[in-house]
Amino acid sequence: MIDVNELRKGVTFELDGNLLKVLDYSHNKTGRGNANIKVKARNLLTGSTIERTFSSGQSVQDVSLDFANVSYLYNDGDLYYFMDNVTFEQPGIY
Repeated sequence: MIDVNELRKGVTFELDGNLLKVLDYSHNKTGRGNANIKVKARNLLTGSTIERTFSSGQSVQDVSLDFANVSYLYNDGDLYYFMDNVTFEQPGIY
């Protein structure tokens, strides 16, 4: 989990079961009380953009993404098979 104060452009996080990538953020503190963090993020699955405001002190689930250059081989029902273009291994079924 990461604090919403650590959200910056390019950070990927999970919210309500969706993977989101921060496009823009602003940190606003007015007078007394907690700060508000306004985030504009893109849903990595659907491509839609959302805007969400968090209160200071809230946290979200951080996500680590790995990228690999792979080629599609075939699918077997709901399973998809890929091959790593560098090592020719099949890293997993997606």
